Parts: sequence; structure tokens; C-alpha cells
Amino acid sequence: MTAQQALARRPSRYHGQRMSLKDYLALPEEKPSLEYWDGVVLQKAMGKWDHGRLQLRFGYLLELLMAAMGGRAATEIHSWFEGRGYRVPDAAYWAPGKPQGTRARALPPTLAIEILSEGQSPSELRAKCRQMRANGVDVCWLILPDQRAAEVFDDGTDGLRLSGDAVLRSDHVPGFEVPLPELFAVLDRAPQD
Repeated sequence: MTAQQALARRPSRYHGQRMSLKDYLALPEEKPSLEYWDGVVLQKAMGKWDHGRLQLRFGYLLELLMAAMGGRAATEIHSWFEGRGYRVPDAAYWAPGKPQGTRARALPPTLAIEILSEGQSPSELRAKCRQMRANGVDVCWLILPDQRAAEVFDDGTDGLRLSGDAVLRSDHVPGFEVPLPELFAVLDRAPQD
């Protein structure tokens, strides 16, 4: 491992620190983003190629959804969970009628998407999906790139695993369907060096 790789893997000096919301909001912006949950600062993992390709794909699909159905979508947006803190889903969508918040403070989305990155465990992202669901997110999809699978957290399921030819869909986002083979096809395209 090079020195640069070691630095990239080292979390922010704020990671794991307990602080007030006021102190968190005064922190300088960092990449990867800093989240704030129950008074503790948490740094997101640094995404690699597979993560970035999947996040880009979801951004594109959510842009198409907004054009067809309305609503709002974003990637890596700090979402405020009243009384708990900020989470930063990899991609998010607010259906028409769902309170979106302001430019300065997004509220919990209808759909939150988390993509497992190198250095993260599925169990920590499952916990994050459950936390977001318990605090206003209608549905959370956990994407597992290496396994070519997804897990769904919504009203009727808590980590329902989908793979193969399955299709991601939710009653909370009618008409939005993401076939897993099409989603994961972006990982099969050869990178251009």
C-alpha cells in the first residue's frame, strides 16, 4: 500500500468524535462526507470505481424518474433527521408531495440508496438503512456490488435480498423499476484506460 492509499483509508480526524450539532455544522467540508448521528461524527467510506459507476447509474435513472413523475433527486446530499442528525445517502429521491426541506437542509427522502463500498461492512449499512427507515425514509435499497445483489428495507421487508433477474421496485415510488441485470451491467463494461 502506498502512502497516498494509506492516507485515503484513514478516517477524518473527526470520525467517532462526539460533539454538538452546532460544532458539527461548523466543521469544514470533507470528502468523503461526514455524517452526524446521535451526537457522533461518522465519515462515509471512499467510493471506488464500482461504487461510482453504480451511483452514476442511479443518478441517471432518478433524473429520468423526475422528468416523468416530478419530485426531486440528488446524490450525496446531507439529509436532516429531526433529533437524530444528518445522513448522506449515496442517492436519494423525494416523491411529489414528500416534504423535501430547503436548499440548506434536505429532509428524509422517499427512497434512500446505499451502495456498499470497500472498507464498509454490510451490517453497518443495514443498520444505517434501518435507522433511516425508522426516522422518515419510506424505502431504502442497499446495493451489494460484489454479490450482484440488493437488499430492500421498506414497510413489509427488513433486508429482503434480491439477486439474479430480480427487479428493484417500491410502492412508494410507483413506476420506478430497476432490473438488477441492467443495473449491474455497468460493472461489466471495460474501463477506458
